Amino acid sequence: MLVALVCLCAFLLGAVPFALLVVRVCKGIDVRTVGSGNVGATNASRAFTSKRGRLLAFLAIYGLDAAKGFVPACWAAGFVTNGEPLAISVLAGAAAVLGHVFTPFLGFRGGKGVATATGVLLALDWQVTAIALVMFFAVRALTGQVFFGSLALGLTLPVAAVALHLDTAFGARLPFTLLCVALAAFLVWTHRSNLKKHFAARAAGAA
Repeated sequence: MLVALVCLCAFLLGAVPFALLVVRVCKGIDVRTVGSGNVGATNASRAFTSKRGRLLAFLAIYGLDAAKGFVPACWAAGFVTNGEPLAISVLAGAAAVLGHVFTPFLGFRGGKGVATATGVLLALDWQVTAIALVMFFAVRALTGQVFFGSLALGLTLPVAAVALHLDTAFGARLPFTLLCVALAAFLVWTHRSNLKKHFAARAAGAA
């Protein structure tokens, strides 16, 4: 019961739509009317006109969304003393990501989950997170597309989780390995509309 309560709190924290709040306060508009309408750092930054403004907005919102995942993943195990700490942290972190993507405050339509997932991963294994972020920036630079970077980040996670912890990835660290696999699949799913648009544009260009 206590684990369920902790996960519920993590879900509600993850559900706080910082992108909507920041854009509303700073620009007086609803971020859902901007660009793709997505409630995330990348789309929210489009509400700002200057390069500096877009960068600062992106960093601020990304940081806030990451904190929504970092805090429950980092502290959840401290509230439940009769369970496996890593498993509890993984469950709380996953709940925070789900809260961000399916926020009840916006009709269960939120962001893509990349920033919140980054916060969760940073709390659980900074080395795996660092490798995934390097892949994000490398692919982002090569393709010019943020969503390709996000997909690369997700797909790198299970590979790095296993490669860095060969002895324990399927033992003591199995909950973390499973989380990385689940996040990889989940990020592909949350970016399915981006993939569809990209390949539709490629097909139209080829025709």
